[in-house]
Amino acid sequence: MRSSLRITLRRIRTAVLSLFVVSAIWIQPARAQSQDSRQQDIQQLKDKLEQLDRMMKEARAELNALEGEEHGPPSAQAAAQGPAGAETSAKPAPRIAVPSEAVIAAPQASAVPMEGEITESKDSVNFYGFAMLDSGYDFGQVNPNWYDVLRPTQLPSYPNEFAPSGNVYASVRQSRFGVKTSTPTRFGDLNTIFEFELFGTGVDAGQTAFHPRHAYGEMGQFGVGQTWSPFMDIGVFPNTIEYWGPSGMVSFRNVQVRWMPIRSEKGSVTIALERPGASGDQGIYADRIELLK
Repeated sequence: MRSSLRITLRRIRTAVLSLFVVSAIWIQPARAQSQDSRQQDIQQLKDKLEQLDRMMKEARAELNALEGEEHGPPSAQAAAQGPAGAETSAKPAPRIAVPSEAVIAAPQASAVPMEGEITESKDSVNFYGFAMLDSGYDFGQVNPNWYDVLRPTQLPSYPNEFAPSGNVYASVRQSRFGVKTSTPTRFGDLNTIFEFELFGTGVDAGQTAFHPRHAYGEMGQFGVGQTWSPFMDIGVFPNTIEYWGPSGMVSFRNVQVRWMPIRSEKGSVTIALERPGASGDQGIYADRIELLK
């Protein structure tokens, strides 16, 4: 009985020892494996940090090259190209923050602008104009349809033609508004102008009515529309208080098609085909001459 009990106890001890040995055998590799995996993870993180550090150094070097700056002394370049050291890893913030946006933005300088993006294009739209009240007292006489301008052909041709003398007038007909545009094209800049005032002429003479002054466009050497006639030089038109300008000076806007082969600061040449006619006032005397014929 005792012998069988001893045998049983020995077997139990043997089994426990065997289980302990087996557990030790299995647990030890697992611990070793977990430590190895941690070391591998740590090493991979270190490698990634070193790779990021090298990339940031290369980005900074490219940025300095684009900006035309010197990269620094050779020792700094060698440190930038070498492996990351203790001093390199101690200052990661400037390397990460400075070049990231600049390196991305630099290649876009020559890219095609996106829709809605502000560029240095010559496209422009200019609005201009003014509201004006012109008032005065005329001691003499003038055609009532031209009461607020000095137009010699509208002065009385015989005594008291436009009686009575001495008239007070007030007018807003000189108020003006205009739009100018400029658009670059492969054929040259397309320039347009549209301008109007409230000075009624023709069938609207004497009225405050819409009156176009300029409706003209040009591209390169060619232009078409209503604008200043080539027979006058608007550049020498003096600044005067009187709206109609000097009585002996040509001031004429006409519908035309023009060619401008030479345009420079030294001089220009303009050839135009204009609408027949003129702006001179013929009046009743021209009609009487036609009747005498």
